Amino acid sequence: MTVQKPQYSLSELAFPDTTIEEDIEIALRSGATGLSIDEQKLGDRTPGEVARKLKAAGLSAAACVPSIMAFLPAAGLPGPASVADRVALMCESVKRLSVLEPSSILCLTGPRGTLPQADARQRAAEALNTLAATADQVGVPLSFETFRYIEPQNLSLVFGLKDALAFLAEADRPDTPLCYDIWQLWGSTDRLLELTTRLAPQINVVQLNDYREPTRSWEDRVLPGDGVADLPGILAALRAGGFDGWFDLEVFSDDGRWGNDYPDSVWKLPWEEQARRGYEGLMRAWNASIAPGAGQEA
Repeated sequence: MTVQKPQYSLSELAFPDTTIEEDIEIALRSGATGLSIDEQKLGDRTPGEVARKLKAAGLSAAACVPSIMAFLPAAGLPGPASVADRVALMCESVKRLSVLEPSSILCLTGPRGTLPQADARQRAAEALNTLAATADQVGVPLSFETFRYIEPQNLSLVFGLKDALAFLAEADRPDTPLCYDIWQLWGSTDRLLELTTRLAPQINVVQLNDYREPTRSWEDRVLPGDGVADLPGILAALRAGGFDGWFDLEVFSDDGRWGNDYPDSVWKLPWEEQARRGYEGLMRAWNASIAPGAGQEA
């Protein structure tokens, strides 16, 4: 049986020093066939103009990123303090980005801040319901991202896949698609591969990266294959469950801009080299995942 090659895309959120035009060229030279547009990079370009640039290059819009990603405010996240105002702006972003015909649009809860956990969770659930209704109207799926719990960085109040399912049920949107971030999820449960296979039909984007051991901070991720995550096992589990979406390269690696100037930061490499090595790491793991026994829990 022939196994179809994975769809590889680049998340502009993890390419902060480049333009959209440069990202298109990087994608074309690195094996990517998709680009997850960061709305903040649009500048004075209209989504329609960017859609035409992507089409001319033979690229698709993958899991695009609105200027405001989180329902609840946090230091370091753009947008107003009011949850209602944030959600209104997120809805406008969904409408704007829909012109790109993306595979999905990312969202997350943001942290609870000073709110009681139950109150914060209720507000975030109501916000997701509102945003999902807007996404339905314009015909674009969401990708809801769950996190791993690491202080002091905490941009979510939902942790792990099981908690994500519980939260979506609370929001009365149980079928909202999931964003599967390998760094966020590796080590989050002792039955991750089994859960990955079961939830694969609900996953519509995989954020591709790897987990350094030991990890020094939340922005200490590495390229696929350079960490300790069982990438072949994860890919085999996703494929066994029917996942056929994008593998979106998203590596955050502090080169000093977040306060930790790691000498081995991935972000000190040329951006095109990162994109090329990301594809090479994906393909090594993909080929290994086809081997007998891949995807079985240890």
